[in-house]
Formats: sequence, structure tokens, C-alpha cells
Amino acid sequence: MTSYILSVATAVPPFVISQQEAMEKMFRLFSFNEEEKKTVRNLYRNSGINKRHLIIPDFTHPDGGGNFFGKDYPAAIPGMRKRNDLYKTKALELAHQAAKKTLCSWDGDPSAITHVISVSCTGVVAPGIEFSLVQLLSLSRTVCRLGINFMGCFGAFKGLEMAAAIARSNPKARILVVCTELCSLHLQHDINSDNLIANSIFADGAAAVVVGGNIQPKENPLWKIIKNSSLALENTYDQMAWEAGDHGFFMKLSQFVPLNIAKYIQNFSKSLLESYTTSSDCHWAIHPGGKAILKVIEKKLALKKWQTKNSWEVLENYGNMSSATFLFVLDRLKEEKSGNGWCAGIGFGPGLSVEGLLLKKA
Repeated sequence: MTSYILSVATAVPPFVISQQEAMEKMFRLFSFNEEEKKTVRNLYRNSGINKRHLIIPDFTHPDGGGNFFGKDYPAAIPGMRKRNDLYKTKALELAHQAAKKTLCSWDGDPSAITHVISVSCTGVVAPGIEFSLVQLLSLSRTVCRLGINFMGCFGAFKGLEMAAAIARSNPKARILVVCTELCSLHLQHDINSDNLIANSIFADGAAAVVVGGNIQPKENPLWKIIKNSSLALENTYDQMAWEAGDHGFFMKLSQFVPLNIAKYIQNFSKSLLESYTTSSDCHWAIHPGGKAILKVIEKKLALKKWQTKNSWEVLENYGNMSSATFLFVLDRLKEEKSGNGWCAGIGFGPGLSVEGLLLKKA
């Protein structure tokens, strides 16, 4: 049986900060020496990011006011509980916005939703976001619920993989998948390379899709889901990790991630595309985990600018929102008229792991 992405929508918090402002904020928060300031300037100015959306107003306040990462930070560092308490309210609000938008875009009957899948790696809450969305969206109490947690930046791929499997087994099923990430809650005060990189690229956002099988008269499918692929890279266990600490989650992010992706991406892409299409003809919805990752994939696969422009635009305007980011790229791609209708999705996450998704315009 065939499964389809029937709608996609995104939502972002109201607070926006430019990359220049974010860099200046870091200089106010931390006591960098001149060499460290030079490193920070290079990170922010070469990130490929213009602005980011954040859930915390402190970041946009010129004098560092506020009570979270405000003027007393890092002398007074919010602990895990304080960060997670904010996640429990703000993540649900953002997830609700994205879910409502995608249900409206789908134009189906919310009572037809049979499954709700929530994807997130930036907070912990039980009952989960998926449970609360059932009530907020007035869905049936018989809806099946699933939380996919701590899969990192490729979380959306796992949500779509699960939704597609459900739709194939039950063509009448309609699955709502919501990815919600509040990365800014986990700003870290330790000045090391991992934290400096994480602080310079991560942001907040949510995105949602509806997936289903047999198409109904009111439905206008966007993509047919053809296949998914997975690959755990050898000897990379410590190159990307997301771990809990006393002061929120902290990321381990090796500088060798782009180099390892470069070793495997050609064979992985051939396996994903098979004989369906060629790498030079289709759109590439690459998770924009960072500028270096996008550049190395473009180089290895000899991709043209039109094939990856949506990933670059999402990086420029939103930064890296972990699992939600890939769906932001798809949201832009839904209006694209160029290409042959094929779209290859690529994402990366802890492990180091690579996920692939092959889509065909419906």
C-alpha cells in the first residue's frame, strides 16, 4: 500500500534575534579573552545563519534583562528543572500551533485522525505532548499515541517512517506527526568548542505533517513516500551525543562530523535513490545541521544550487531546530515547480547516524 504526506506546516516563537545580536549577547554573558572572541566571531559570521527564533525573551533584551539567561547569568545558572518547566508549557504551545496549521492545510476532518506522534529531544514530560494535543485539538479519545524522544536531528525521519508504516498497514488511518524543539533552553556556560558551536547554531521551532493512505476526495497529497534508509556510521559513537546534565542537556559535537559524512554520503545516496532517479535531477531536502555539512554533501554529490537552496534558506532564516528543521525544508519545497518531482531527504543524528527519505511529488 502507498502512504502520502498530506500536509505540512511550521510554527516559530515570537522572539527573533539576528546572528550579530546573538554574538554580542554571548560577549555580554561570558568573559572571553581576545583569542576566544576571535573564535566566536568566526563561528557566528561563518555560520550561514542570519536570524533565529527563540522562546526566551532574555536573548532579545539589549541589556540582558529577564530572569532566565539574564544579567545574572552565568553567575546564576538555571538548573534542569527550571529549564524543563519552561519546556512543558512552551513546547506544548508551539506544538499546538504547528498541529492546528497542518490540520487546516490538510482540510480533513480532525475526527479522522487515528494516531498522534510527537517527536522531541529538548525536554521531558509525561503525559507527553502527544497526549495533550488530543485534548487541545478535540481529537477522538481513541487516538493511538506515540512519543519519539531523543533521536536528535533525524527525529522527523523516524516520525515519518512510523507514520508511513501505519498508513500502509491501515489505509484509512490518518497520522499527525509533530516535531517540537526548544534548543535555546539548553544554553551552556562551559566555554568549550562543542558548546560554542551549539550556542551559535541552535534555535526553536515546531513543524507538523499529516500522513495517510487511500486518498479521500477533499485531500490533496503533497508527496508519495517511496522508501526510507538508515545507516549507523562506523567508529563514530562519540562524535554526536545529547546528554543530560545538572544545567540542562549538553551536546557533544565533533569537528569530524562533516568528514565522516563525506566518506559515506555517495554510497548512501545511491542506495536511497536506487533506479528511481539520479542525484543530479531531484531536489535534496538536507537537514541543515550546519554550513559545513551542507557544503560537503553538495561537493560529494555534485549538486547544483537549485537542488539545495531550500535547505540553505532554512539555515539562514531559522538556524538548526533539531528534528523540526527537516520539515521546515519540506514546507518550502511543497511549492517548488522545478525538478522532476523527486525529493531526497537526508538527516543526521546521534551515533553518528544518517537517515534518508525518498519522496515523489503526488
